Amino acid sequence: MLSDITDKDIEFKDYKKQSDIHGTALYPAVMIAPIQKKILKELLSEDNTIHTVFDPFHGSGTALYEASTLSSDIDVIGCDINPLANLFTRVKLEGINIQHIYKDIDSLKSFINTSSTVQIEKLSFHKIEKWFKPDIIDALSLLKSAITNIKCKRNRLYFWYMLSDIIRKYSNTRSTTYKLHIRPQTMIDSLPSGDCLIEDYISRVEKNVNKFKYHTSKYKLYKEDILSKIKHFHSNNFDISITSPPYGDNATTVPYGQFSMLSLYIIDKKDLKLEGWELENYSIIDNHSLGGKKSKVVLSDFEKSLLEPYLSKIKESMHKKVITFFSDYFSFLKELVRVTNKYIIITLGHRTVDRVKINLTQITQDYLVQYHFNNILTRTRDIKKKRIPKVTSIVDDQPVSSMNKEYISIFQYQE
Repeated sequence: MLSDITDKDIEFKDYKKQSDIHGTALYPAVMIAPIQKKILKELLSEDNTIHTVFDPFHGSGTALYEASTLSSDIDVIGCDINPLANLFTRVKLEGINIQHIYKDIDSLKSFINTSSTVQIEKLSFHKIEKWFKPDIIDALSLLKSAITNIKCKRNRLYFWYMLSDIIRKYSNTRSTTYKLHIRPQTMIDSLPSGDCLIEDYISRVEKNVNKFKYHTSKYKLYKEDILSKIKHFHSNNFDISITSPPYGDNATTVPYGQFSMLSLYIIDKKDLKLEGWELENYSIIDNHSLGGKKSKVVLSDFEKSLLEPYLSKIKESMHKKVITFFSDYFSFLKELVRVTNKYIIITLGHRTVDRVKINLTQITQDYLVQYHFNNILTRTRDIKKKRIPKVTSIVDDQPVSSMNKEYISIFQYQE
C-alpha cells in the first residue's frame, strides 16, 4: 500500500548510482531511481489500468526508464527542452545494438590507433580554448571523428552519451558546480593528458556496455519547450505524470543548459534533436526554460493569493523573478491536470529568495486540489550528496543555505 511508505522507506542512503545505468554519466539534480521505482511499482500493483507514464521534464530519463522496466504494457512519454537530456533518455530507453556493439568498439579503437593516417577535423567553437587545454582539444577531436565513423546509430548515440561525462571531467570547469566556472590555473595545469582522456573513455565504454542491453520501443520523446508542447496533448492522455520540475528559473537554481553546453558543442549535430537556436550561446537553453523567458506574466487572483504570503516578506526588487517563474509554473500545472487522468507524482524542493523559503510543495498542493487532484501521500527525504554548495550566497552579510530536503508528493484525481 502507498500509505505504508514512510520517510525512512525513501531514504535509500546506501544507493549508489554507479551501480546502475543512472550513474554512467553525470546529469544535474537527477531523481533517485529506487524511489521513483518503488512508488511506480506500488501504483501499478494497485491499478492494472495504468498504461501510460508521462514525464514533462524528463532530464536524464530516470523516471521513464524505471517505469518502462516495470511492465511491457507501459508506454512512456517525455519532454525536455535540453537536447542533451533528450539524447541521454533516448540512449537509456533504446539501449545498444548488441549484435554490433563489440565490433563497433573494435572499430572505434582501430580508428584511434591508426589516426595518424587519417585527416582529423579539429574542434572549434566559441571560447573552446578557455574550457579545454590544447591536448584535450586534440583528443576530443579524435574521439569525435572516431564516433562519427560508427554506422549503427543506436551504438553511436551510446558512444556520444559516454563521451559527455568525459568532456566534463577533462574540461577546465570546476567539478563542484553544475555551472561553467573556470578552475584555478594550478588545477588546470594538473589535469590529466589527452592520452589519459582517450584511455579513460575507452575503459568506460567497455565497462558500461552491459548496463545498456535493455531496450524498449514503447516510448516517445519530445525535444521541446513543455509550455508549448503540452497544449497539443489530448485531455486525459496520460495515466500517470511523474516529474521533478525546476524549483525556480534555471539561471539561479540548477543550470541544466549551461551544464550541457560543452557536450552539445562537441557532439555531432546530426545525432542531436535541435530546433536551431540551442547553440547560440552558453546560457540560451536556461534562458528558454521555465521561468527564464521574458514573456508576459499573467496570474489569476487565486494564483496571486498563493504567492502573497511569500512576496509580502521579499524585497519588492526581487518580486519579478519569483512572479515570472510562477507564472510559467502555474501555466504548466494547469495543463498537467488537463492531460493527466489518474495520478501526479512530483518531487520538489523549497527555494529561498531574499532569505524567505518558498514552500513549493504546499503551493503545488493548494493549486492541484482546485483541479480535483488530492494529495494522498507526501514524504520527505534528506538530500545526502550535493554538488551545489551548502551555502549558495550571502544576503545582508548572512549566509543562505541551499536546499537540503526534497519532498515527494502523490496526487490522485478524485471527482
